[in-house]
Amino acid sequence: MRSTFAGIETAYRALQANQLALDITGHNIANANTEGYSRQVATFSATAPYTNPAFNRSATAGQIGTGVEVAYITRMRDMFVDLQIRQENHALGRWTARYENLHQLELIYNEPSETGIADALDQFWTALQDLANRAENTSVRAVVQQRAIILTDSIRSVYEQVAQLQRDLNQEITTRVSEINALANQIADLNEQIGKVTSLGDQANDLMDQRELLVEKLSKLTNIEVTTDNVGRYNITISGKGLVYGEKVTELYLDPDLDRQGLVDVKWTDSKEKVQFKDGSVKGLLEVRDEDIEIYQKMINDMASSLINEMNAIHSAGYGLDGSTGIAFFSGSDASNIRVNNEILVDGRRIAAAIGDEPGDGQNALKMAALLKTPIMNAGTTTYAAYYSSIISRLGVDAQKATTMKDNQEVLVGHLKDRQESVAGVSLDEEMANMIKFQHAYNAAARILTTLDAVLDTIINKMAV
Repeated sequence: MRSTFAGIETAYRALQANQLALDITGHNIANANTEGYSRQVATFSATAPYTNPAFNRSATAGQIGTGVEVAYITRMRDMFVDLQIRQENHALGRWTARYENLHQLELIYNEPSETGIADALDQFWTALQDLANRAENTSVRAVVQQRAIILTDSIRSVYEQVAQLQRDLNQEITTRVSEINALANQIADLNEQIGKVTSLGDQANDLMDQRELLVEKLSKLTNIEVTTDNVGRYNITISGKGLVYGEKVTELYLDPDLDRQGLVDVKWTDSKEKVQFKDGSVKGLLEVRDEDIEIYQKMINDMASSLINEMNAIHSAGYGLDGSTGIAFFSGSDASNIRVNNEILVDGRRIAAAIGDEPGDGQNALKMAALLKTPIMNAGTTTYAAYYSSIISRLGVDAQKATTMKDNQEVLVGHLKDRQESVAGVSLDEEMANMIKFQHAYNAAARILTTLDAVLDTIINKMAV
């Protein structure tokens, strides 16, 4: 037989369910501006009806409802969009790193400008032309000295700044690896908490939001693949190698490469193998450090080495105003140490402008000037100016590609974020409407409870009189 107080229990369940729904609504409103938060929705379900099928069941017209309960609290999240964001974040991190550092390279070369290598090379050529016409003029020789100093200082400065950028990138990679390890450990800690909550049959919604935000940050640093086990824990791999497995982390470490002036390799702590980065900001940093900078350093080195050797060969065969000969014009071997020979700096008369020992002869200076316009680089097909211009052009193309790819990825990730926000984001208008709906439902349940109380008061207190 159905209890006399069954209606009170039904009303009480309605009060509880709508109170919980109001609490969830308040939680959503409170976290409207919380980064990574996913709105939560109370999913209502009717409780088991009265009575169950049996031989001794009450003779009623049918099963009678017993009220409502919040069956579960749903975390509104589109996992497919999350997967897409992680995948596109890989490329965004890589191209952002390349964009920032290739543009830094452009600033180092600083072309075209009046203070770059191209202008210094042109000014040096002009000074040699003047020396060929006025070989006996000491002021012209002083100009050649100064133009040569500016050229060598410019080449050396560019090389040193590029080398410093490489060291800075090395330090940046160190920082990024530390971030990867920190994020991996935080994810593992959340995995442990989420696993415990999920094992009890509950939804660890807020913990999952925190973990998803960490995974999104991790996806910008490196390419990752994410799978979920039977208790909701994430397993994360980098190029097939496990970084996080449930509550365990295999960290990365930095191994100094002594053959490359202290640059570091990123390796796994367990196998000591190099980490195979395929995307992400670490991949972009490694590409610029180990590929782009190496290429541009080699190109400027090749140019400087050729200039030193070719210029010295011509200069040492000529004669200075003081009759000196066999003197090199430049010292050093490449862009890292190219300088004007100290003997020339001390005495400008030693600049070998002449083929013979006649003071006014400028034929050797003319040869040196002609050298700068002679195709020597690239197996005798390119002049120094054209070769240097090709360096700048290549750098410009690489930087422009990085800019385009970064901009495209930002647009794509922005679009996916909007899609994610349309599902997971908190709409204050919607939450206010829900609040009103649940509030009125709560009031209606309270009114039912009041009515039942009045009915029972009549039965208990008045019918016995």
